[in-house]
Amino acid sequence: MRAKYSITLAGLLLTAAVFAGPCPPALTDVASRVAGLRGVTGPFSPPCRLIEPGSLRAELDHKLRRDLPIPPELFIESLVRLGFVDGDPVVIYHNLLDFYSSQVLGFYEPQADQMVVVNTPAAGQVQGALVWAHELAHAVQEHRFHLPSRLLAMRSDSDEQRAASAVAEGEAMLVMLLLDSPTADPDSLERAARAVRQQARALGTPAGVPDYFVADLVFPYTTGFTAALRAYRGGGWAAVDRLLSQPPTSTAALLHADHADTLAEVDASELPPMPEGWEEVLTDSAGEWGLSFLLGRRMEAGRAAAVASGWDGDRMRLIRDRADPDRWALAWRLRARTVDARKTIEEAMQRELPSLLARLAPPGTPTLTWVTSGRTLEVRAIWPQAKHSPRSPS
Repeated sequence: MRAKYSITLAGLLLTAAVFAGPCPPALTDVASRVAGLRGVTGPFSPPCRLIEPGSLRAELDHKLRRDLPIPPELFIESLVRLGFVDGDPVVIYHNLLDFYSSQVLGFYEPQADQMVVVNTPAAGQVQGALVWAHELAHAVQEHRFHLPSRLLAMRSDSDEQRAASAVAEGEAMLVMLLLDSPTADPDSLERAARAVRQQARALGTPAGVPDYFVADLVFPYTTGFTAALRAYRGGGWAAVDRLLSQPPTSTAALLHADHADTLAEVDASELPPMPEGWEEVLTDSAGEWGLSFLLGRRMEAGRAAAVASGWDGDRMRLIRDRADPDRWALAWRLRARTVDARKTIEEAMQRELPSLLARLAPPGTPTLTWVTSGRTLEVRAIWPQAKHSPRSPS
């Protein structure tokens, strides 16, 4: 494989920024090529907004507070309570901002349709041009399909958002690689995909940043690129356009190309009502990817993925006691592809969830209640019993 494909995942976020005006030459030079490759008619070069390195942390903090369904610290605390990560949410968020600030030197901002550029020395002209191609591909996605804006509207469903984001990143990777090697044959693109997966497996976890965030970062660049490449090889850019126009609604659809994207959606109305004296923190979907990661914290990763492959829809609601903010509760409803798959998921969850949910309402292991019917499984952890009003005498 050619060395020019050996760009690390972190390197994809680096941008060249040696320039006199707001937009680096690497960006303006490659914009017309991206437009030509992706069928954009007319002039195409999003304006740039220059920021100083010292402002990047605040910029990213603002972006995360806008993009997440709840404040970042509370979102991370939800992950801690559910067992996805360990640690102090405030410290984790501080470390995440440090990590992102050390890597992200430029990105496309869909709300303003502009490139945000950090005023920093060049990361290398060739690499910078490739990365600008990647970011400009996101601008094309907004211009043609409004995909980045649609991603922002998926805040209440992490699984759907993760799947659509993976497609967006995968297509941007494909644009970058084809601009770098316009005559690349299918075999060389497959080698590039394998190289990305190998780099992802070798990617280390920064100090103080839980594995969850690294795995979440890697997923779009591996599974998403594979999906975009599969579409391109099967039907050219027209097939890729269809993927961007109607991205998969779940990570399961990306992980299993042979599965139709027709999951048995679980609606929030199927979850128990809000108990008196409690407040909702988050209602979300973990998806196959999330279930696999969570079980993989206690099981061998391959086995966890096999169990999670039976997933066919889920919805969870996380609440906390107004009188005791350290007391949280969970209701999680899942559907499996088959009854046997539900039994397999249930067995794994009954074995692993008690320890994973230990932070839900410390101290002690939470009491779990299980209800099953056909392909459906529901687990409630510390969920308060509904209070029934006494009946009036007849």
